[in-house]
Amino acid sequence: MNITKALSIVLIAGAGVCGSALAQNQAPPDAVMLVPGVYTTPEISAKCQAYAAQRVTGGSNTDTSRQAVALACAQKLWKQELVRLKKSPT
Repeated sequence: MNITKALSIVLIAGAGVCGSALAQNQAPPDAVMLVPGVYTTPEISAKCQAYAAQRVTGGSNTDTSRQAVALACAQKLWKQELVRLKKSPT
């Protein structure tokens, strides 16, 4: 299973999952939870999938490695997004 399919499945499955009240208050309406504590948006997912595909090439566990790199990327970008949202007046 390649990383695109894996993350697509996770995004579809995560679409029906509700996060905690705190996360929902901070999250944009199009954000979904990949794993507990790691949220993403379509833009973040696209960036992280491309990054993981470039970063992980070859090896015996490329799919697992790509998923780990993509999750770490999503977590980092999500934290940056939260900081940006807190700074912007709404």
